[in-house]
Amino acid sequence: MLQNKNIAFYAPIKPPDHHIPSGDRLIAQNLLKALEITGANVELASKYIAYSKRHSCEILAEKKSGALAEANRLIEYYQSLPKADLPELWLTYHPYCKAPDWIGAEVSKALGIPYVTIEAARTGQGGEEDLWKDWREEAQAGIKTVDLHLVFKPSDWEYLSSLLGTEENLLELHPFIDAENVELAKPMPLPSHWDSSIPVLITTGMMRKGKKLKNFNILADALNNLDTGFNLIVVGGGPEEQTIRTSFSSVDASRIHWTGLVEHQEVLRWMRSSDVFVWPGWKEPIGMVYLEAQLQELPIVAYKSMGVPLVVEDQHTGLLAPEDNIEALRQNLCDLLKDQSLRKSMGANGRAKVLSKHGIKAAASRLDEVLSPLIIS
Repeated sequence: MLQNKNIAFYAPIKPPDHHIPSGDRLIAQNLLKALEITGANVELASKYIAYSKRHSCEILAEKKSGALAEANRLIEYYQSLPKADLPELWLTYHPYCKAPDWIGAEVSKALGIPYVTIEAARTGQGGEEDLWKDWREEAQAGIKTVDLHLVFKPSDWEYLSSLLGTEENLLELHPFIDAENVELAKPMPLPSHWDSSIPVLITTGMMRKGKKLKNFNILADALNNLDTGFNLIVVGGGPEEQTIRTSFSSVDASRIHWTGLVEHQEVLRWMRSSDVFVWPGWKEPIGMVYLEAQLQELPIVAYKSMGVPLVVEDQHTGLLAPEDNIEALRQNLCDLLKDQSLRKSMGANGRAKVLSKHGIKAAASRLDEVLSPLIIS
């Protein structure tokens, strides 16, 4: 049992209390909550950010140097503590090529404690030139020293088993959310000029370059020539907002409501005012927002891409199109917009499935089960 066990937690991509919202931050926050449910004493060991947007050798050297200095600081600090206060396990969330974990390997070795990761991964950065090769090798060096990897998705399992040459220290963990504490939100009032008989789509995402911009562009294309009525709520903001607004210029502006950046609870309220959640999910690692939307009883329309099928069940809680098949994505939107009973049944299925399989209590039980054997009483 993890009851009263001391666990040191670290997320090299960003700390759980970082000011910028993201799926990574939400997963880290929920991991802390799940560990607290087990009764463990969880400490955020470090807020050092190893993540880099750029791959230069100079940045790599700077990040590694800073991480090793932080590791030395922690080792010195921990060695000054009474034995009863020392961490008994080190847990790192999401080390990968753009955010290697140099700290966990050093501290766990110095203290002689188990070293565990959750969602250690290899992402697609680099292209044919593999510009992130040096960073990836640094991440892999740490990954190879880990005692146990908890894995969310099949692609990570395949990567780790290939890298390590074994599956012996790999175990599955379902993606999860703090579902039990999420009530059905109070709906936000819709624009007064909208016809209440016309279904409402909702999408949400940070408006920045890369995958986020690509997904907004895919959605804009899918809405072109849609042969059924709809209104659309777009939640989010960011540096590419004007670019994204322009990409939706073929849609009648009176049918789109742009909320800008809003607080998390307000996002849930906008979801509750809607009929279908649509986010293409192109190259989406997991997509925690799909779990949140399903908790608000929304059916999902997305691509069957990477981690999306882990949290959305095709034909049961949503409709998933083959990746990059925009015609299929558009048809799935039409099917749900035209069928209210299908929307209602899939929405109900989604909330039930998240509560039963992807809730934080189930995750806490799993963490207790797999981590307890690593800690020597």
